[in-house]
Amino acid sequence: MFQVQMNHNEQLTLETSEQLLAKVVRHRIYKLYIKKYVENKTDYKIIFRKNVYYQDIQTIIEKIKTLAAKLDLSVNIDDNIAQYVNKINSYIDYKYTVGNDIKNDDLRFDERYHEFEKIVNQTLVRQLRSKQMKDAFYLTMMQKSGNFSVPGSGKTSTVYGMYAYLKATSKVNKIIMIGPLNAFSSWVNEYQSCFGHSRKLTCLNIKDLNTSNEKKMALKYESGNKELILLNYEVLHTLEDEIKNLITEDTLVVFDEVHRIKNPVGMRAGAALRITENAKYMVTLTGTPIPNGYKDIYNLLNLLYPYDYNHFFNFEIPLLSNPNDSEVKMINDKIQPFFTRTTKDELGVPPINSDQIIDIKASHEEQELFKIILSKYKSNQLALFAKIMQLESSPSLLLETLDLKEFEDMLDLSVNHEEFVEYQDYSKDIEGLVDQIDRTSKMEALLKLVNQIVSESKTAIVWCIFIKTMYKLKSDLKQMGIRAEVISGSVSQEERNEIINKFKNKEIDILITNPHTLAESVSLHQSCHDAIYFEYSYNLVHLLQSKDRIHRLGLGQDDYTQYYYFQQYYPMEQGNYSLGERIYKRLSEKEQLMLDAIDKHELEILPTEDEDLEFFFAHVVDK
Repeated sequence: MFQVQMNHNEQLTLETSEQLLAKVVRHRIYKLYIKKYVENKTDYKIIFRKNVYYQDIQTIIEKIKTLAAKLDLSVNIDDNIAQYVNKINSYIDYKYTVGNDIKNDDLRFDERYHEFEKIVNQTLVRQLRSKQMKDAFYLTMMQKSGNFSVPGSGKTSTVYGMYAYLKATSKVNKIIMIGPLNAFSSWVNEYQSCFGHSRKLTCLNIKDLNTSNEKKMALKYESGNKELILLNYEVLHTLEDEIKNLITEDTLVVFDEVHRIKNPVGMRAGAALRITENAKYMVTLTGTPIPNGYKDIYNLLNLLYPYDYNHFFNFEIPLLSNPNDSEVKMINDKIQPFFTRTTKDELGVPPINSDQIIDIKASHEEQELFKIILSKYKSNQLALFAKIMQLESSPSLLLETLDLKEFEDMLDLSVNHEEFVEYQDYSKDIEGLVDQIDRTSKMEALLKLVNQIVSESKTAIVWCIFIKTMYKLKSDLKQMGIRAEVISGSVSQEERNEIINKFKNKEIDILITNPHTLAESVSLHQSCHDAIYFEYSYNLVHLLQSKDRIHRLGLGQDDYTQYYYFQQYYPMEQGNYSLGERIYKRLSEKEQLMLDAIDKHELEILPTEDEDLEFFFAHVVDK
């Protein structure tokens, strides 16, 4: 006889005699249909994996019955299997209700909330804002959910509020944070700010280790007493087994900047799913949850609820790729209980000053170059975009090969452009005009603004795109006696930290960087209140995250925040044309779409990158 039941670990088991089990494992039905679900076996028992999808349990039982019939045996199915399936089947429905009730301030949660608030306030040195406390309570009650609050709204502190309660009530004993490398220092610093310096943090930081073997050994043998384990997305695949072994029911798993898991079938997404199979508490964090449209929620929901996605959400990729209005409403109604989203206004962050637009008229030489570029690159709008930006900042770049794929990667874009082959253009017209431009009109205006800011004993961050622009600016500022440093992709993490600390201590006047390198997880709002957008793209994620380096929770009510945007214009028959002006307008529209969507408790759909390019060159480039 076969005895099939759920054990105390909620794992399906098949028990029989040693002799019969030997026959079972040799049978083709076992090899073809059952073996793939097996975790372990003894002489008389088969133990199935704990994470077997509950709908697959019925499939396994049917195959066991078929196999028993072949061997002329009876099967006893324990009642606890049906009880387990019913419990799991109702889990996602229960969480849907809990999420809705908490977000609607249901009175039935008041007592639990006040208990939660009391414990968190007793544990944390830095008190959470009211909305952060509610978000932390929501995350705790949901166990697995997303926090999509806008960048700069204190998501890290909110998670530490959740952790404070879970740790105090002996439900978890560590956090495993998976995120970008430049977020690591923020998690360490925020821990000390939240819990106080009297509480010693034990931390394993994966970037402190060099070789893959060192990392594996540290995770295996040195992680047991660590309260915070910091991992970057790039190691998920190579250290998958070691990480998975650390994630148990007493672990809080955090995915910071989770939008970095882009490809639903990529290695990173697969590894993230596998390592969290045994996680009970999980939070996904991002201020920009669906930068590429609704298809981005496929990864988010599968990560949080892999066993419930198919039967509860069941959004197919084609539907998510292009939903109509009624489908958008259906999607939002279904996912709304599973994430929380808070704006800076709700947290009392002081508003920003009105943006200052710096208009610059192109010089004669720049206008001539613009005409040539417009004519030459009109068939490829992304190349045209890149070339105009080069013209306005570092015209010598026009004489160098343009790697369009590298440019796309720098801006985190994926435009459906035609195959583009660039060659160096040393034509006399281009070369002669470039040689006549010692410093662009836009750069002259930038130096003037920076000098003014520094003369008022203030610091500023200058956002660029091109590496050459960044180092040219540093050189020009040095000649003016202004202390400036560059953080680009080639600068090591240790150097970055050193530069950032010097900037915070006002040993550096101007920090020059680009969003690709420094847009995420660095807080500069205590020492810097001016940000200059010299070169900027139409990537809303980059804009929001870069803006929020200086506009964040923690600003005083008397603190100001000022953004400057440079826009160079060219006289044309149909009026002045400015690429910077059109980018700024497009970004403003996108940001408003996001804010409107938050008000309506929806996730926003933004224009595609190809539509952006069409907008930039409408009525300028012939179709």
